[in-house]
Amino acid sequence: MDPDASVTPDQPPVFNYILSFLLVGVAWGFTTPFIRRAAADFNARQEQHSQSQPQAPAPQEPVSDEQELQQTNGDNTDHESETPGEDEDHPLPAASAANTHTQQPAWMRPSNSGWLRTKITTLFWTVINLLRTPAYSIPLIINLTGSVWFFLLVGQHELSLTVPLANSSAFLFTVLGEWYVERKVIEKETWLGMVLVLGGIAICVKSKT
Repeated sequence: MDPDASVTPDQPPVFNYILSFLLVGVAWGFTTPFIRRAAADFNARQEQHSQSQPQAPAPQEPVSDEQELQQTNGDNTDHESETPGEDEDHPLPAASAANTHTQQPAWMRPSNSGWLRTKITTLFWTVINLLRTPAYSIPLIINLTGSVWFFLLVGQHELSLTVPLANSSAFLFTVLGEWYVERKVIEKETWLGMVLVLGGIAICVKSKT
């Protein structure tokens, strides 16, 4: 008789198995309300900062006495040269007609080549400033760490149990995270759903042990 045949591989306790996926659920679900709250606060600060910087009007150059005199003389000569029916006898100059054709709405004009570059640059620095915010970056890192830990656990346990256990626990901790961060009241139907989810997790674990 082969002595190696009677040796069974050591399996980790069920408690460690459940605890591992509960930690994944915490990393996925409990950090999501923190990320959303930090993103909302960041957008509010950006809007407040943009509204607190009014556009300064363009400075006007002072008009000298000679320019005022020339303008008044030009206005007088224009009024003297005007006669009834002048608009009917003399057509508009070619330059003014060309200007009327060139004045088009902004949406009909060809797009500027620097518009896309400006949008990309703005998006890039927005993401950088958001990642530099600890209230956003720390929960995000924990969330991504949970994803890495999940893929490591999937290779060691059955897929039919790991996926429902991790996703169900993430739902539970998301509800608890909203209550903790936003002080959101948990309804009775939500409590009932959480109890049913816990019961389903217990049945799945019991069937696999």
